Amino acid sequence: MALEQDKQPLSEKEDNSTQSVIQQNTDMDQPSIVAMMTTEHYNLQSGRAMTISESNGRSGLFLSTVSTALVALAFIAQISKLGTEFYVFALILLPSLFFIGLVTFERTVQVAIADITYARGINRIRHFYIEVAPQIADYFVQPYYDDETSVYGSEGATASWWPIFLTTSGMIAVIDSVIGGTLIGLLAYRFLALSLPISSLFGLFAFIALLILFLRYQWTRWGNAQRQLKTLFPRPKQ
Repeated sequence: MALEQDKQPLSEKEDNSTQSVIQQNTDMDQPSIVAMMTTEHYNLQSGRAMTISESNGRSGLFLSTVSTALVALAFIAQISKLGTEFYVFALILLPSLFFIGLVTFERTVQVAIADITYARGINRIRHFYIEVAPQIADYFVQPYYDDETSVYGSEGATASWWPIFLTTSGMIAVIDSVIGGTLIGLLAYRFLALSLPISSLFGLFAFIALLILFLRYQWTRWGNAQRQLKTLFPRPKQ
């Protein structure tokens, strides 16, 4: 008899083990579940703090680099009287600044996606708290639904296109577009022998084109990230 039990197929043993674990989880007392959810809430909140810290650090590094570089460029312009030395220095400096801005923009977009993902997870946990204790719903000032409108609402924003300018990555996009437009205008003025107004128009068009590309890329990345996250607890329609 014992031999027959030992010959039980491995798949059946695994199924029985899985069912046993599920039964244990089902029978778990509510305080233990609340404790686990509270721990996860803390982990998500810590993750959000880390994303904010990294975003501030990277944007601060970029802005300080741009500020220092512009001061150095002004000194070179004064010393060389806008001669060849100025153009050589500018054509080395501006592409470097543009590259730093490009990688800073990409990373701040990634960090923003992670932050909004953590925010959605926190909203889901709040919804769990309401399920456990519905009487505390009136004491919550933050949304406890995980639809896109509720998640952005917890940030004081709206799910539309214009708040993209208020984000760290949006700010980096504008500044980096200015740097790119300045570089294009400088190249047109120096190597195409165009007049200053025409070169400025080249720079302006380059600025607008770069800004559109940056913001469209950011909007697309955000949209893709939102579509990958299923809404489990949408806000009821009123």
